[in-house]
Amino acid sequence: MPTIEKDLWYKIRDGDSSAFGELYDGFAGAMFSLSLEILGDRWEAEEVIQDIFAFLWRKPESYAPDKGKFTSWLLVLTRNRSIDRFRSRKRRLDRGESDEILSGREDQNAADGAVEATASDERNYLRQAFAKLPPEQSKVLELSYFRGLNHEEISKVLELSLGTVKSRIRLGIEKLRHTLSTLRT
Repeated sequence: MPTIEKDLWYKIRDGDSSAFGELYDGFAGAMFSLSLEILGDRWEAEEVIQDIFAFLWRKPESYAPDKGKFTSWLLVLTRNRSIDRFRSRKRRLDRGESDEILSGREDQNAADGAVEATASDERNYLRQAFAKLPPEQSKVLELSYFRGLNHEEISKVLELSLGTVKSRIRLGIEKLRHTLSTLRT
């Protein structure tokens, strides 16, 4: 996955459609992999990514360069929107509502080969990085990022203090970031 620089965001903010295409080509696979991991549904993950790119095109100023990396912001946005969609789906199912739109969609297993290969590579990198984490860190990260639990909920589930949960998440993310950077080079 190529490095996405802030300069690309400045071009997108100024309406440069080729920069927008470059961002999509370079980073949509990572966003899709994260969303798919959370949602477990290819079609819904594609919808989330499409919504994020449409939002970015309409409101590029929603990203603040002084608050952090552009790619981190995109991944947090992907994570949050995926979790929101997962929770919304769960609420509908809990109320016994069916979703006629979802039942009429095309086969989820019919995948574009290039997209699937990219997503597969990203999932493999993530699995390898997770395997190198201590179990206590991987558990809190899994509950937070893939199950959508907040720090307080994780604290209750694992019977840990809130400070311990936050420390393990922070340390785990730092180790993942380091491991992923070495795996991709």
